[in-house]
Amino acid sequence: ALLGKLAKMLSSASPQTAVHFEMASFVDEKFVLPHADSLGMNEQELPNLLSLFRGSNLTVLSDPNPRVATVLDQMRELYRLVNQRHQEAGTGRPLTRLHVHTLAFQAIIVKRGSKWKNTMSATAKASLTANRHVCGSPDIDLSKARLIMDESFSISRQEGSQRIPLQESRPVSCWDEDGYEICVAPVLVCTEVYQTAGGGDNISAAGLVLQI
Repeated sequence: ALLGKLAKMLSSASPQTAVHFEMASFVDEKFVLPHADSLGMNEQELPNLLSLFRGSNLTVLSDPNPRVATVLDQMRELYRLVNQRHQEAGTGRPLTRLHVHTLAFQAIIVKRGSKWKNTMSATAKASLTANRHVCGSPDIDLSKARLIMDESFSISRQEGSQRIPLQESRPVSCWDEDGYEICVAPVLVCTEVYQTAGGGDNISAAGLVLQI
């Protein structure tokens, strides 16, 4: 009943008002994606939602530390399927932004020419916020942080895909693809955990604040 009220409120909002929906774990196959321009989720929620759009059983268990290429391929497919469903239904909003936050890295897809700005800066801020939130500190202590992302990553699991090295002087990597921009940033993983609850909300909000 509450989700029904939420859907009604979102559908009545002005198209000029950008709407972000932050995912959470779910096991109900009757889940209905709300009217949203932007989606945020973690590495477990991404394959779960993707399996729902594929029409298959929900993915209850998933890789807790997926490779960048795997996540990017899943993001591309989810982005395509959500917008395909939007076109077929003729209602709701097209998806123009997708943010996936994992323990090791942040990845954001933004439609070119959309209202979302500063994608590189947003990805960097989300990454830094992940460390600050988990460590419970406004400052980043490098003695309590480590990189677990590989020194380079492929942009897709397809054979022959481009491989991007991690550059210390420019750690956020961005590139253009078919109609959208993708940015990936490594996370300085906190090694002395202070808190984890609310991590996704804080990380996604940090990315959003620079894009609106």
